Amino acid sequence: MKLVCHQVTALPSFDTYNLEETVKSKKIILAALCVVILSAGSELYAQTRIRFARGRTSATASGVVGARGTRRYVLGAKQGQQLSGNVSSRNGCVKFTEGSTSMSFTTDSGNNWISVTNYCRSTTSFVLTVSINY
Repeated sequence: MKLVCHQVTALPSFDTYNLEETVKSKKIILAALCVVILSAGSELYAQTRIRFARGRTSATASGVVGARGTRRYVLGAKQGQQLSGNVSSRNGCVKFTEGSTSMSFTTDSGNNWISVTNYCRSTTSFVLTVSINY
């Protein structure tokens, strides 16, 4: 066996341009990754406003929620009103985040939130009906 050794006489030059391009590429990749993460979680943070038609005390909203996903609804109310809701889905997978298909609570002044969650592993459509006493 023959061992060959080479003497290094000069180190390779440091290329500032390539370093700057690498840093720029990493920043672009990081920004793109952030956009993907934020848009993937957008279902969780997206909210839909429920408005009651003039003279009405109930409203119905229908939608679709992805597997294990959550949809948020917001509605305005006066302090102390009674808000109740029912949610139904074909397969029984969509429930209020607390785990039931009906709920009721006393409102705060201003915005009040309702969340429904799909507890199954497939996208599911649902119908949400809310009513409020005026």
